[in-house]
Amino acid sequence: MARVTRRTILGGAAASVMAASAMRATAAQATGSAKPVQEAGADVVVIGAGLSGLSSALLLEEAGLKVRVLEARDRVGGRVFTRFDLPGYPEVGGNSFGAGYGRVLDVARRMELPLADFSDRMARFRKTELVINGQIVPADAWAKSPANKLSPKLRERMPWELGGIAMAGRNPLGAPEEWRAPSARAHDVPFHDFLTARGVEPEVIRLAYSENPYFGNSAHDVSALMYCFNEIWGAGQRQISSHQYSIQGGNQKLPLAMAASLKSPVHLNREVVSVSTDQQGVTVRCADGSQYRAKRVICSLPYSVVRSIRFDPVLQGAHAAAVTLMSYMINTLIFLRPLRAFWEDDGLSPAMWTDGMLGTVSAQRFGETDEEVTCLVVNPRGFKAAYLDRLPREEAIRRVIAEIESIRPAARGALECTGYHSWHQDPYAAGDWSVFGPGHITRFGDAIISTHGHVHFCGEHTAMANRGMEAALESAERAAIEVMTSL
Repeated sequence: MARVTRRTILGGAAASVMAASAMRATAAQATGSAKPVQEAGADVVVIGAGLSGLSSALLLEEAGLKVRVLEARDRVGGRVFTRFDLPGYPEVGGNSFGAGYGRVLDVARRMELPLADFSDRMARFRKTELVINGQIVPADAWAKSPANKLSPKLRERMPWELGGIAMAGRNPLGAPEEWRAPSARAHDVPFHDFLTARGVEPEVIRLAYSENPYFGNSAHDVSALMYCFNEIWGAGQRQISSHQYSIQGGNQKLPLAMAASLKSPVHLNREVVSVSTDQQGVTVRCADGSQYRAKRVICSLPYSVVRSIRFDPVLQGAHAAAVTLMSYMINTLIFLRPLRAFWEDDGLSPAMWTDGMLGTVSAQRFGETDEEVTCLVVNPRGFKAAYLDRLPREEAIRRVIAEIESIRPAARGALECTGYHSWHQDPYAAGDWSVFGPGHITRFGDAIISTHGHVHFCGEHTAMANRGMEAALESAERAAIEVMTSL
C-alpha cells in the first residue's frame, strides 16, 4: 500500500478549511428536520450514530428493515472524531487501526475510502524524552538517576518498556475471547494484586500502569482481566502485521460515509431521555420533544450515558449494575501548534513521557513531509486528566503550556493551543473507552449485553473479542442479528 500523507493532495491551510466545510455540509445533509418530530413506522430505532450504531443500522437495512438513527450531537462518529479544521487533521478519538481490524478495513473498502499507512513514519520517530519530577532525564543517565527506584536488573529499562516486562509469561489467557469466560474469573481482581502475586516489583507496576495508565486511574482500580485481554489482543494484532493505518484525510470520514449510505438520514441533535417498552414495541423520547415509535431499539451509547436515560420498565439486576457501575477512561487531549521547531534548538525529541500533569506528549507528523510536526498532543489520563478537568479551561491550557516551558525552556513562546477535548466532560460520552473494575466481569460480564424487553445494546463495551473501532463493529453484528432474529 502506497504511503500517503494525511493532508493528501490538497495541502495547506486553505485545504483544511475546505475539508472542514465539506464535512459540515455532509453532516448537515444528515440532520433532517430541525423541529421536534412525531415519527412512527420504523422497524428499528438506533440510538447513537457512532461506528457501532451506524454499522448495526446498515446491516438491518441490508436485511430489508426500516431503520431510523438518532444522534444527540450535531455530527456523526461518536468517539471517532477528527479535527478537520486543524493542520494534519488530528484525531480526538479513534486514532488508528491495524491490519487485524478486518471489519474496519472491510467497511473502509466498501465505502471506497483510501487508507494512509504511517508505519514507516512511526518507526522513524520513536525517540521519546523521559521527564521525572519536571526534569529531562537523558536515556543514558536514567540507570544512575536518584529517581530510578527499579531493581538493578531493570534500572536501564525505560518506564514505557516495563509493561511488556511485567506481563511476560504471566498472562493466563490463551485467546482474547477467554477474558469473559467463567473459567477466567479467578483473575477478576485488582491488576496490582495480580502482578504482585506473580513477583512483579512495586516500582515496575507504578511506572508501567499507574503513572500514565491506559485503563483506570492506577493498577489498583482496574481488573487484571482487562489488561490480560488487552495484552493478548494486542499481541495478536502485532502478529498479523506491524502496519498502522488511518483513513486518508481523517478517520471520521468513515462514519460520515456510513451515514451517507443509509437509506434514511440520521436525525442529529436528538438527545434521548427515555425509552419505554410495551407489548407492541418501543417509544423513544428526546429532549426536544421528538418522539419515535418502533418495533425494536438498538442502544449503542456508552453506559456512562445510558445511565442518564429513563427506562420503562426499569433495568434490573446485573444489567442495571452494569449500567450504573461501568467505568470509562478519563482522557483529555490538548492540541498545541508549534510556532517554531523548538526541539531543534535544544536538540531533543518533541515527544515526552512524564510523571507530571502532562502525562504523555506526542508529536504528530501529518504534514507535507514526515519531518513536519503539525501538532503536539498533550495526553493526560486518569488522575492527571481529572486534575486538569476540574480547572477552568483557559487555566488548564495555561498550566499545560507553562509546564512544557518549564521542562523545555526552548519552547517559551513557541506553543499555541488550537484544541482541547475532555472526553470525561463530553456530555455525550462521559469518558472514553470502557474500563472494567475489579470484580466487574464476574458481577455483570454476561448481563452487559442482555436484551431489555425490545431494547438491544451494542458498543465497544459489549464486544467479546476485540477493542476500539473493531470492537464497535463486532458488537453491531451481534445486536443486528439479535434484532433480525426477534422480528
